[in-house]
Amino acid sequence: MALFSALNEAVRTGQPYWLTRNRPVVCSYYQELFGLSCTAQHAPYATDLASMFERVEIEAGVDGFVADILLTSSKSGARMLLEIAVTHPCEKAKISSGLPIVEINIQSENAVNRLRDGIDAASSHVLSHNLPGPDAAPHLCATPCPATGLAVLLYENGKAWYSELEIGTQNAEQTLSDPRLSAHEIVDVQFGHQTRPWKTVREHLGVFMIRQAFEQGRPVRSCLICRNNRGRVNDHDIYCVAKTSKVWMSSSGISCTDYDPAGDGDEAWLILRRLGGC
Repeated sequence: MALFSALNEAVRTGQPYWLTRNRPVVCSYYQELFGLSCTAQHAPYATDLASMFERVEIEAGVDGFVADILLTSSKSGARMLLEIAVTHPCEKAKISSGLPIVEINIQSENAVNRLRDGIDAASSHVLSHNLPGPDAAPHLCATPCPATGLAVLLYENGKAWYSELEIGTQNAEQTLSDPRLSAHEIVDVQFGHQTRPWKTVREHLGVFMIRQAFEQGRPVRSCLICRNNRGRVNDHDIYCVAKTSKVWMSSSGISCTDYDPAGDGDEAWLILRRLGGC
């Protein structure tokens, strides 16, 4: 009755009666550079029920069910059921009907009194069923969420390697501003502090090396695309058939007299597969 009275009064006087829900906030800080948007945050979003509906009924029938309070609009045809849960939650059949329902759990007189000012559907004592989600709110965080990217790097001496960078940090800026770099890309940008498995790193590094060597014509001297590569030994080494020993895969090819690079991109991919994991 407290809720019914508050809604009736709001509709009669033209005063707002707010249903407050959370809606996603979309931060586009990294969108232009990396095509990455953050949707982890939420913000309150208020809808004025008194302006949406002009009729408030108590214990009204709707589609074979009885609503504790039924809101209807003759202009839009919209309907909303407000269900009060004291000892029993809203029945499953009513929820499964598809009718828009706001279920309010009442455990004290304080909870009743709060309904005189509006319904906070963002709180734990209120559930929403079958309500269309509010549109996401665009936002640009002053302090962006932490994000890491895989920087694939090619140096002037032909060395190709990688570094996992936290975007926007001084360490990232120093890595990418190294004057010895001839090319670099940042790929696989993700929120949080990510540690990528070697298979993921190898695949991104492989695409980068093959593009630089066979599309851009830049010199690449990497054991990873050398014909003498016979597979990975550990995290840092591969087995070289020319030297009949393991070599450090990141830079051993730079000054190696046995370096024999792949003739084209297809062959380079075949060599890279020897590292395992494909």
